[in-house]
Amino acid sequence: MKRRLLSLILASTMVLSLGACTSKKQGEDKKNSQESIAVKIDSPVKIEFWHSMKGESGEALEKITKDFENDNPNIKVNLVNQGGYRDLFDKLMGAAKSKTLPTMTQIYCNRLSWYIEKELVEDMTPYIDNKEVGLNKESVEDIPKVFLEDGAWGDKQYAFPFNKSEMVLYYNEDMLKAKGVEVPKTWDELKEASKKLTEDKNKDGKPETYGLVFENNISTDIGIWVKQAGEEVISEKEDKINFNTKETKETVEFINSMIQDGSARLAGEDKNANIPFGQERAAMCIASTSAIPYIKSSGIKSKWFSAPLPVYKEDVQLYYGTNVAVFNGGTKEEKLAAWLYIKYLTSTENTAYFSEKTGYMPVRKSSWELDSYKKFLKENPVKEVPLKTIDKGYTGARTIGSIPALDELGKELNQVFANKKSVDEALKTAQEKGEKAMKEARNN
Repeated sequence: MKRRLLSLILASTMVLSLGACTSKKQGEDKKNSQESIAVKIDSPVKIEFWHSMKGESGEALEKITKDFENDNPNIKVNLVNQGGYRDLFDKLMGAAKSKTLPTMTQIYCNRLSWYIEKELVEDMTPYIDNKEVGLNKESVEDIPKVFLEDGAWGDKQYAFPFNKSEMVLYYNEDMLKAKGVEVPKTWDELKEASKKLTEDKNKDGKPETYGLVFENNISTDIGIWVKQAGEEVISEKEDKINFNTKETKETVEFINSMIQDGSARLAGEDKNANIPFGQERAAMCIASTSAIPYIKSSGIKSKWFSAPLPVYKEDVQLYYGTNVAVFNGGTKEEKLAAWLYIKYLTSTENTAYFSEKTGYMPVRKSSWELDSYKKFLKENPVKEVPLKTIDKGYTGARTIGSIPALDELGKELNQVFANKKSVDEALKTAQEKGEKAMKEARNN
């Protein structure tokens, strides 16, 4: 009995000692990482930021950048527009292979995951936690959890939220009123509303007015519908593709049923769903809140507004948009300059300004409480819609290879929508080709 008691005491002592050592080591690691960063810039530093902002978004970014340079005379930010997102991401990959990556970039986190695996991205945690240049607890908690977590891998923050938006249902109030249709809140209601709002006066199978228009990139957008059906089209936690599942099948059948009965269609040659909506050739469309400026400038004469996506088994809403990441190839001063620029870009006042000039949301909750932003929302109530469901936010998997896998799903879905393949056949093929595409991407 004495021997057993002694063993227990020794074991407990070892556990406590190991725990103390682990805590001490973690504390030392955190301290060392903070000490390894620069906290002051004494001489001129130039950084390069690759982005895809254009139009009013590009102008707003340039204005904020100039203000930052005026406040920080030792830092010069070279803004480089690399075209559309696909163009930007292709150029980033080329730069990674030639070892010519910029200081920082605008990027989706399902793209960033590859660069993280290759150890090319700077962890911002030491900067965030630093007493001299970081953020206090209140500032960190000011950023919506769904946005901050999108850029976090474990206990490391590799990206910071920048231009964020929500997928919403836009609807023509006048058209709905004329048909006695309520704004749909469920899948069944959306399907029924789409039928009632479709007008094919000459019965040629080509409606003058479609009830609903989806974006062309349905393969990437379908994730939220599958999530509402109770599954993740790609599970990051399980590292698994779920194309050939009952939930995905149920989702595809739901969308395809509207396409086949002629009450809904993809954007097609219009390129974006908001275009036929703005031209009043569609009573409803599903698109990002970033489309708001384009709808406003479309010349639409009817009253219109937006609502959260109709829901099914789970009440979740899709929030997407890019983040800003810093590559780790620069000097300590360059990386500090990039962090200071990110802090400035995403401050309460600047993210509110960026939102006012674009279709994007502020990435700080404190922005919503600014008197100037409250006035803006009163004048532009459609911009308040995404703020009301932020607690139901979902962003999807960031798994390496998810993009080429989803591209394969998209090819098969197009076959279904064209009535050339059954849903079962298409999803079976998508599962096989998607897994192969993901594997090849990871071996690239």
